[in-house]
Amino acid sequence: MNTLLNEYMPCESLKPFVELFWEGSFNLNAFGPLSMQMIPTGCIELIIHLNDLHCDLENDTTWSQSPNFMIMGLYTKPYEIRFKNYVKVFAIRFKPEGIYNIFGVPASLLVDRYEDMSMVLGAGFINFSHKLKEEISVLSMIQRTENYLLKNLLNNKIDMNYVNLAANLIRNTKGVKIKDLSNKLCISERQLVREFKEKIGISPKHYLRIIRINEVLRLLNEGQVINLTSVAYHCGYFDQSHFINDFKKITGEKPSIFIKERGQFISNPGLAHYDK
Repeated sequence: MNTLLNEYMPCESLKPFVELFWEGSFNLNAFGPLSMQMIPTGCIELIIHLNDLHCDLENDTTWSQSPNFMIMGLYTKPYEIRFKNYVKVFAIRFKPEGIYNIFGVPASLLVDRYEDMSMVLGAGFINFSHKLKEEISVLSMIQRTENYLLKNLLNNKIDMNYVNLAANLIRNTKGVKIKDLSNKLCISERQLVREFKEKIGISPKHYLRIIRINEVLRLLNEGQVINLTSVAYHCGYFDQSHFINDFKKITGEKPSIFIKERGQFISNPGLAHYDK
């Protein structure tokens, strides 16, 4: 095993904005360089390195070492991560609409790219991150992180608009049609698509595809998948070819190949959605 991931739920007050917290250890054996494909989660990851060894990532066709405090945007396709050594991180997984409520950073600015979060948020965030690294347990890290995020929420106007509602409905109703979604929210489909792209960075239909495939991956990780046809139906697909096409776009491989070669992928779809 080259990767170890543990996930933790946020407190109730943060659930509308934060999907989960996670800690990860990569290239555990560190026998040599390791290259893996990261599968898009439909979320934004704020990753804090806990040791001095980092991974290598590509941004704008240039490969470089990841920064100490990194914000991974809303990726729409698998991306390669290279580990030369053992890497340990603590991460906050934001719902794409939630990061704006906490930090005032629109998800649309971070599609298919990463940034140095210390350059985005400045001294206050850097101070928080250094104190976080001094904590001796993951539970104390989570407590400090929750206090920091809740303080930011108090300082920002919480705009729970129909884009937030649409994203939440997509996550919890994976068979929903975008036309039905706009009817539920009492706005036109064109307006919904326009506002969703402006705030999230991709269309609601594209976001729905990522969420559906991540539900398939979550079931795979839990060992619940016996018949891919039935699980595709469970995740909102009524056509097998449509499912296979979406699966390949999001993971880079057909389902049968992905299952056989799962060790080459970082598949971290998270917990079952709890925000009903």
